[in-house]
Amino acid sequence: MRMSKQHFDFIAEKVGPLVGWPSDLHEIADQLQETNPKFNREKFINRATTAWENANADRFKLEEIDDDQIPY
Repeated sequence: MRMSKQHFDFIAEKVGPLVGWPSDLHEIADQLQETNPKFNREKFINRATTAWENANADRFKLEEIDDDQIPY
């Protein structure tokens, strides 16, 4: 099956946020790269990672630390 830019955009925006961790997107990119020689891997990874971060921001919200000193 030959996939197009529209397919890649859809997968990045809709499927990207559903993976367990952004590093899993590289495996998806490996498979997509086989479907079209014009596949832009870097663009896909960036777009899917941004979609993942936006969807999962609350899960990994860091609390601000007031006193970051190590007592000796």
